[in-house]
Amino acid sequence: MMEKRASVLVSAQETAHPVERRARLPKQGRKWTPQAIVGLILALIPLIGFLIFSGFPLIISFIALFCDVDIYHLGGFTWNNFEGFKVVFSPEYSLPTYGLDMASYFYKSLGITFWLASVQLVTLLIALGVSVLLATRPRGQKVFYVLYFVPYICSSVAVALMWRWFFNGEPSGVLNSLLHTNIRWLEEPKTMTWTIVVAILWQAPGYGIIMYKAALANVDTAQYEAASLDGANGWHKFWYVTLPGIAPTTFFLLIAGVTAGFLTYDIAALMIPDGWTGYIGGNESRGLTLMRLSYWLITNEQLTASTVSASSVVSWVLFLLTATISWILFKRREKSMED
Repeated sequence: MMEKRASVLVSAQETAHPVERRARLPKQGRKWTPQAIVGLILALIPLIGFLIFSGFPLIISFIALFCDVDIYHLGGFTWNNFEGFKVVFSPEYSLPTYGLDMASYFYKSLGITFWLASVQLVTLLIALGVSVLLATRPRGQKVFYVLYFVPYICSSVAVALMWRWFFNGEPSGVLNSLLHTNIRWLEEPKTMTWTIVVAILWQAPGYGIIMYKAALANVDTAQYEAASLDGANGWHKFWYVTLPGIAPTTFFLLIAGVTAGFLTYDIAALMIPDGWTGYIGGNESRGLTLMRLSYWLITNEQLTASTVSASSVVSWVLFLLTATISWILFKRREKSMED
């Protein structure tokens, strides 16, 4: 009996002081097993890829803001006295090689980029409306989901070529044949940007529809029942139950959509070619975005240190705009959650 009580007392003491007990144990070094080594290597692969293909170009782009950089032979860097900023922001300054007033192109591309980014708000409303209608489970619901999602998974190149064919300015073009008109949709400044808007409105809502489908399915049905007992109609249920329930999904789609709008390039570049008018981005540059302007500066035929620096300036302006808009949306989100 005494031995049993002693063993219980020792066990209680060890349990009561686990930290002291662990401290008395000898420290053992970490053993790197083959599985741990393989896991570490697999985890480092994405990080190494980011550093090589994203981190290093990011550093070079920042240096090019203030220095002359030869992107084909990265050697010495020479201070350029803010040459790139002068090219982009100063209306009195023009590229020596081309004699182009790049500031006018920059401000015009800035306005068009904001316009195309705001179109993402319309695509968000379209996605929400279609999702709410499909949530009523109409006949052929799954078929509709597939049809709405197909444009999103299509290549942007294929989408741009399809709409370029649709807006063909020849009398035999699809839209001209339907309307019996002879309008050069992709060359007229009044219609040029609208063709890009239509292409975006056709392609973008598919992703939002699928996301809203999952979000609407997760809204608590008990809240709808409680609202019905309180005498709420369909609109009240949508405003006070559905919208708050899908708010996280809406916030995510808003951030993703605005970012995609600011980064618009492929559809605009493929639908609206530069042409032979001397403008960048079509007639009167109505198809010019910030991404397209940056690409043109870095890939023009007579590449100079000024154009490389100017391209970096445009890229960082685009980054700051995207980061600022995202920060504002996050702050608004936090404030709404506190309220």
